[in-house]
Amino acid sequence: MKAESSGTSELENFREQWKAEISRQHNKDSHSKSPATSANISNASVDVKKSLELSEESIEIEVPSTFELTNTNSDSTDPETISHKALEIYVKAVTKEREGNLSEALKYYRQALKLDPTTEHSYRKQLYNVVNGKTIDQDSESFNFFTKHLEEVPQFPYIFIGEDYEKGNKSLEQQIKDDNSIFNLINSFRDLQLDLLPLKPNKEVYIAKLPNELIVCILHQLIIRGDVPSLERFALTCKKFFLLSREISLWRYLCEKAYRDNSLPLAVSNVLIEEYVKLYYHSDWKRMYIERPRIRLDGVFISTCNYLRPGSAENTWNQPIHLVTYYRYIRFYSDGTCIALLTTNEPINVVKNFGCDYKSKSFMNGKWELSDNHILMIQAKDPDLRKFTFHLIFDLKSTHRGRHNKLTWIEYYSINNFTDERTDISLKNEKSYFFSKVKSYIVVW
Repeated sequence: MKAESSGTSELENFREQWKAEISRQHNKDSHSKSPATSANISNASVDVKKSLELSEESIEIEVPSTFELTNTNSDSTDPETISHKALEIYVKAVTKEREGNLSEALKYYRQALKLDPTTEHSYRKQLYNVVNGKTIDQDSESFNFFTKHLEEVPQFPYIFIGEDYEKGNKSLEQQIKDDNSIFNLINSFRDLQLDLLPLKPNKEVYIAKLPNELIVCILHQLIIRGDVPSLERFALTCKKFFLLSREISLWRYLCEKAYRDNSLPLAVSNVLIEEYVKLYYHSDWKRMYIERPRIRLDGVFISTCNYLRPGSAENTWNQPIHLVTYYRYIRFYSDGTCIALLTTNEPINVVKNFGCDYKSKSFMNGKWELSDNHILMIQAKDPDLRKFTFHLIFDLKSTHRGRHNKLTWIEYYSINNFTDERTDISLKNEKSYFFSKVKSYIVVW
């Protein structure tokens, strides 16, 4: 019992000492926190006062810089004077930006736009006039000022398009609608002052000296050779060339040649084509040329066919099977004629010499006709089989690689010229034709 009582007393003494130590530590922490928080509060107030003083100093510094330019005397309130001063500040901002000092450039940009919100447009317009050697509205001092600035910046990367910066009064919704319409986009190009500017002001753009009429004549020579892709690549150069490439006379000429009815006189065929484009394509000749089915003349249609043929062997235990590959070729001409060939020779050995004077077995000459419902009909004759006329009927289709570049078989038969007997030819092993462009082919309209 004495041992137990002594153990409990020691335990109670330990608890008392532990509680006393915790209370002393707690009191010590509370006393150390109170002065720290007050110090932090005082430091925070000092920082706030310093930040306020700095902000007041920055305001005091910036205000006079703008105030000098907007003084209340009679000269500084003149709109032309304010615009000229804003222009000078804007030039300083451009110079600072070129030097890489973006913070200073931003400050000058803000000052210039605060004085005159249209100063960016004025800057571009004045610099455009200096680059093109045109007279400007302001005095010679302004001209010299911009000439000096242009010397400091020899390679100016902007493209000046005149009134493009003045027509920005439309709402956002209206601008989105206009952007989605190619027609409105083209009309906006037509209203611009489109000039060709050199990358370096001291270099000339020689093609800019040609009048638009002469450039259109050059483009006519392109399409006469059937090089329509070059016309589209020319349009990607700039907005001016884009508009010239959409000249109505170019696409009308293409349509009149591509859709000419060879059974009618030229004048009658052109009248029918004009009525067609008005009725179905709202007088859009380019859209008609792209969407209306037509036969590609700048290449050849190729069909690759295969079939299995059993071979011969010395014994009956294993009999070989041969995979035979043959090719069909069709090339069309603008006068309504075509040539066709059946051979085992690969395209690399045939295409380069494939023309009307090509000599080979299973070579046929024929005539073709395309209807508006994509049906292509060909009548061909083989010189070695004079008593037969072969009729090939296809469906002209488009693929993901392009428009009007696939011929799918519909029917294939022959007619005996003496007895009018018809013989259907099996299409079991026949495959569709696919168009392949050949650069060496010259389209003769």
